[in-house]
Amino acid sequence: MAEPRELISILAVLLEEQVEIVLVGALAAVTQGAPVTTHDVDVVHARAAENVARLMTALRRLNARYRGRPASAPLPPDPAALATPGQSLFMTDLGPLDCLGAIEDGMAYDDLTPLSIQIDLDGRPLRVLGLETLVRLKRQSMAPKDRLVLAVLEETLRRTRG
Repeated sequence: MAEPRELISILAVLLEEQVEIVLVGALAAVTQGAPVTTHDVDVVHARAAENVARLMTALRRLNARYRGRPASAPLPPDPAALATPGQSLFMTDLGPLDCLGAIEDGMAYDDLTPLSIQIDLDGRPLRVLGLETLVRLKRQSMAPKDRLVLAVLEETLRRTRG
């Protein structure tokens, strides 16, 4: 199970390699004050060739390999898969990292950027999907884990609005 500092370290590597990402999922909510727990990093990345190349460099640094494979036969990241709207679910030496080409409603990096806020992560700007959008997406979801966390996110949003 990844520790919070390890999850931050995953993000730091992505930012050091100048990968264009928007942080989504539970860690995005945590950065905005939501009292939830997460054990992975979920990002939506720009799928332009130059950005996928930077992402591949970061994934090599993190020793990323696709999850669900036996340790004796790891599968390294595939740049062709990263250029699609699909999901690439990795295990890294620091913990799980989900690289998403798009999320609900086909929303890709360019769609999410205007719905994000920018925070500082160890002196580097990090785009984080806004809490209001996170709540809207959870309301639309039928996944049990999303339904469970929805009340916490709604309360956090209510508190942050004043």
